[in-house]
Amino acid sequence: MPPILQRLQQATKMMSRRKVLLLVLGCSTVSLLIHQGAQLSWYPKLFPLSCPPLRDTPPRPKHMTVAFLKTHKTAGTTVQNILFRFAERHNLTVALPHPSCEHQFCYPRNFSAHFVHPATRPPHVLASHLRFDRAELQRLMPPGTVYVTILREPAAMFESLFSYYNQYCPAFRRVPNASLEAFLRAPEAYYRAGEHFAMFAHNTLAYDLGGDNERSPRDDAAYLAGLIRQVEEVFSLVMIAEYFDESLVLLRWLVMLARGPRAVQTGYPAFFGAEPLICVFQADKPMPQRGPET
Repeated sequence: MPPILQRLQQATKMMSRRKVLLLVLGCSTVSLLIHQGAQLSWYPKLFPLSCPPLRDTPPRPKHMTVAFLKTHKTAGTTVQNILFRFAERHNLTVALPHPSCEHQFCYPRNFSAHFVHPATRPPHVLASHLRFDRAELQRLMPPGTVYVTILREPAAMFESLFSYYNQYCPAFRRVPNASLEAFLRAPEAYYRAGEHFAMFAHNTLAYDLGGDNERSPRDDAAYLAGLIRQVEEVFSLVMIAEYFDESLVLLRWLVMLARGPRAVQTGYPAFFGAEPLICVFQADKPMPQRGPET
């Protein structure tokens, strides 16, 4: 065979081997990228995904005015923060206490519309501590306002009250060694009706709801039944701290028109018109923590 043909044959073999080698290397590289991409934050950038938006704008709430009666030691602060973010999202005015009232609406005094800072009147959302007064709230809040509150199992609530207000409530301060057991053995030895913050030691929920916490259901069952009827008439939703997740779902459906697409796409709750996430790779917020602070 002529030398030129031999050289051509050798060159063809070399080129074939290089092509095979390059093909193998290329396939290996692509396979490695695909395998490792799920753990790498730059994977979506290398392989951009396009998902059509489910709706052009977030759903508009069906209720733009909400009055939340924030009771004590019932996970109310968690609900308050959710409502604050709802107000921020929809550019709503939040009622803030007058400076003379500090961070609450002059609690434990009966609520008055004068306790609200003039710069935040009329408000769309009210969510700070107050003692409920139906007439004053209706004078302050616009027509069609949704009223919401939250309750907690009384024994667990009282244990939290005793621990938190141990240095503020005179009845709790009298207890030797700050012993809850000692207080429960003889509460009448420490409690004095009419003292400042005395309501934290006796029927706190009844007081927060605007009722008379000195009226005993054993002596006046009709009064308690009447107070319950008033609560049922005024409040569109009474949340329960022990069923906090379920209560949030009810609150979500009470305020908003429809389920947000983010919950469908990613499994993240789309509370109160939060910006919908189109693809799972765009989820830049962590999953909400379960178990609210009391």
